[in-house]
Amino acid sequence: MRVLAVDLGATSVRVAAVDLEARDPEVDVIHRFHHGPVADPSGNLRWDWARIVEEVERGLAVGIEAGPVASIGVDGWAIDYGLLGADGTLLSPPYSYRDARTNGWRATLERIGADRLYGATGVQLMQINTIFQVAAHDRQELATATRLLLLPDLLVRTLAGFEGAERSNASTTGLVEARSGHWSGELMEAVGLDPAIVPSIVDAPRAAGSWRGIPVHVVGSHDTASAFAAVPGVPGPHTAIVSSGTWVLVGAERAEPDTSSMARDANFSNEAGALGGFRFLKNVMGFWMLEQCRTGWGNPPLDPLVNAAAVVEQDVPIVDATDARFLAPGDMEAEIRSAAGLPGDAPRSLVVRCILESIAAATSGVLDELGTVMGTDITEVLVVGGAARLRFMNELYARHSGREVTVGSPEATAFGNALVQGIALGRFEDLNAARRWLAAGAERL
Repeated sequence: MRVLAVDLGATSVRVAAVDLEARDPEVDVIHRFHHGPVADPSGNLRWDWARIVEEVERGLAVGIEAGPVASIGVDGWAIDYGLLGADGTLLSPPYSYRDARTNGWRATLERIGADRLYGATGVQLMQINTIFQVAAHDRQELATATRLLLLPDLLVRTLAGFEGAERSNASTTGLVEARSGHWSGELMEAVGLDPAIVPSIVDAPRAAGSWRGIPVHVVGSHDTASAFAAVPGVPGPHTAIVSSGTWVLVGAERAEPDTSSMARDANFSNEAGALGGFRFLKNVMGFWMLEQCRTGWGNPPLDPLVNAAAVVEQDVPIVDATDARFLAPGDMEAEIRSAAGLPGDAPRSLVVRCILESIAAATSGVLDELGTVMGTDITEVLVVGGAARLRFMNELYARHSGREVTVGSPEATAFGNALVQGIALGRFEDLNAARRWLAAGAERL
């Protein structure tokens, strides 16, 4: 039973094949292309959506040519959206969440009220949230729109014609009530969003039509929801999950949302799981910091950089990897050197080590906060995501947190996407059964 998982990443987009009946689970990435936000004539950062769709369809075609395909699923980054006009086409290329138009987000937050917003949605307050993007959107274009779709949902519509807001992704917007699971008309009114243009919230897994005769299924369309679904084993009450990639997401699975004052003060997010429950987590600025430095250095290979950083023996400064100053600086290396007090002649290996240590330190701090807010000891950490392949980084997580670390798949997002398709197809009885199928290859540190 072979399925195709489309994974929209903010730095690369992949189409992968997974054989859900294989004895040794693996992800076969059959098409990948790197991309990033592009400045428009006004200097705003937008996504080249036409190219993204073109490359995804190219990858799907390659996947179908390689053998039988039982299903297609789509996941991607959260928060960003596209606006459609009356004729069903995009009014303009979607904005990137790193665009500066949301710099004035705190004025919107103060007008709504931080306590009111968090109490309703339980979402971590960040300037990139959809609610703040909508508040900053051009009023004329917003008034012209007949539909707002988050990007993975927009791709599903493009492929299969289905319009819906998958729950795990919708829950990240700051526009959905955490306890009822419904869109908040009150919050939409507060930012001038017509409730008629948002689609109904739908749950995974469900059929969404077909592409070239292949069934398309709605999966946990938020990439972190898919990554959490593919952790190595079944999380227990003392288990935390770290999705280690461009962003580092640190949290735990919970049955109900927590919008308490303690959760609000710690700025944890309550986001719906791919198949129910909630991901109670916080964002840490992750490998985006290193990726941006690499871009400035001419994109040298990652592994030699990490290997050189691993043998640095001098004292390593640590910066706050939750600081918004690292969201989209003009020169990431200069920003890190300034924050860390590193002179211009400090070796590149020290800059890299500073980044890695800072990510690990911030992750450890969130793990401590998580245990405090949940009222439990976190004793086990499950690490998944693209950076899970970096053994030194996983060792830093263990060293900084003092906790047992179990490393799962770097391809967890694609696996989680595929597992939910497998449940839709009847291959797995439930998520726990699917996770057990994956667990054999995990490594403990």
